[in-house]
Amino acid sequence: MKRSREVADQGMTLQVTLADRADAAPNRLVIYDWFTRVGSPPRAGNDVEVLVDGEETWARVFQDLEVAEDRVQVATWLMRADLEMVRPEALATAEPAERASLRFAELAERLAERGVKVRLLIWGGTYTPLLNRWLRRWFWKAPFGIELLEQDHPRLIGSYHQKTFTIDSRVGYCGGMNVKENDWDSPAHRVFEPRRNPHKTGAAFRRAVQARQQRTKFPPRHDLSMRIEGPAVHDLEVNFQQRWNQSLRHQRASLVGRLANLIRNTLLRRPAHTLMAEPEPRQPEQGDRWVQIVRTTPGGEEGILDAYKRAIANARKYIYIENQYFRSPIIGEAIARALDRNPRLRLAVVAWPVADGEVSRDPSGYWTAHTHRLIAEKLPDFKLTRLMIHDADAAKAADRYLQVDVHAKVMVIDDRWLTIGSANINDRGFKFEAEINSVLLDEDDARALRLRLMAEHLEVPDAEIEEKLGDIDQAFDLWEQHGAENARRKAAGEGPISRVVHFVQKAPPKPPFNIGQGVF
Repeated sequence: MKRSREVADQGMTLQVTLADRADAAPNRLVIYDWFTRVGSPPRAGNDVEVLVDGEETWARVFQDLEVAEDRVQVATWLMRADLEMVRPEALATAEPAERASLRFAELAERLAERGVKVRLLIWGGTYTPLLNRWLRRWFWKAPFGIELLEQDHPRLIGSYHQKTFTIDSRVGYCGGMNVKENDWDSPAHRVFEPRRNPHKTGAAFRRAVQARQQRTKFPPRHDLSMRIEGPAVHDLEVNFQQRWNQSLRHQRASLVGRLANLIRNTLLRRPAHTLMAEPEPRQPEQGDRWVQIVRTTPGGEEGILDAYKRAIANARKYIYIENQYFRSPIIGEAIARALDRNPRLRLAVVAWPVADGEVSRDPSGYWTAHTHRLIAEKLPDFKLTRLMIHDADAAKAADRYLQVDVHAKVMVIDDRWLTIGSANINDRGFKFEAEINSVLLDEDDARALRLRLMAEHLEVPDAEIEEKLGDIDQAFDLWEQHGAENARRKAAGEGPISRVVHFVQKAPPKPPFNIGQGVF
């Protein structure tokens, strides 16, 4: 017979359920130190892969989609379904027709043809399907099995920025990559990369890129995603179901939405969209990782912000950040407090400079500079980091410094904790934008990710990673050395020693147009 026992120790009272058999399931005690109490609880028993850059991520998603049997659910900010998910070197200079089957659009329709239910949820209004031929097809005359909905954000300044995939309730993805053609690159981030072009780009242009005679149309892009198998997939599904039903109810209540549905359902005889039932937690435990799915919602859920603040407060050794934006005074103040507690805390922040770091009338520049200043008051030598690659054209006429489009939203703390998702470091992303992140508490994965990212950007060979980056202080010392030296070399017109380039964002003394921190 099961019994309860209360244990009091150091002011904490625990109620433990005792099993009546030695082989019964063990108790799990979760202390909310690294996890937030906002939103979904942390889930034990997950298997996790941290995927870096689009080449690795989209190839893995493509592999999982190909074996889907029941349903696929995709949430993305914008969608350009000509995205080639797999881009083999052998097809780098092939004509579009030879690469067509590797696009997300073609794969989605193949899934629908074999009976897989494909639901696509994007940000926008009822007008959105007019903007893209695939979206028009799927909204107005979609093949049976594909449903597309758009979701308006209730604020004028706000969007549904989440990026998730779930497949058969078995596997989920949470990260920063949109289903868009430019959200792809290899870790090499080459200046002249024929595969980093729109799908429709022909073989002749691609060969010219390969020969370094033409510049690649899309800039190099850096991003991450987390692949999850296990109980945390349920929380990704619940988030999608809640948003789908909100969107459908809003569409049914609006005049424009009702008119669109009348045309679509009655005149074009397309099946009506249906509300989704709440998914059942069908995912068994698959591994030993603790994962928590955290969100920002227009309704006021601030789980991502709380997760960031908790992790920063817990930092004892280092904070490593990569983010498209670094313009949240809330996070600047949290890091400043952490430095007050521990002046030896190491810090690296990879972000985009606004207007190439110069003074501009863009309010984003002001808030980036302000966030930096909050930290520099405690750590005077601290500089932000941009990623830049360097190469010369075929005639050797011009050495190019080309900025890597850092679209990542990742933070790693103390080789112990990490988060990957859609949330940018701006107050809008933490307060009311619709965002979703995955949080992973695992020493092996956190350390492996720090080593991998630092090695990629510092261009450390695999055989030397442990020697040069294994020790935290030594790794951050190397980062600081490269950042300062590459900034000097760039200013002098010399080639860099790696991709890590320090910068300081310049800004006017006041926010342009008096635009507050919650907007940009």
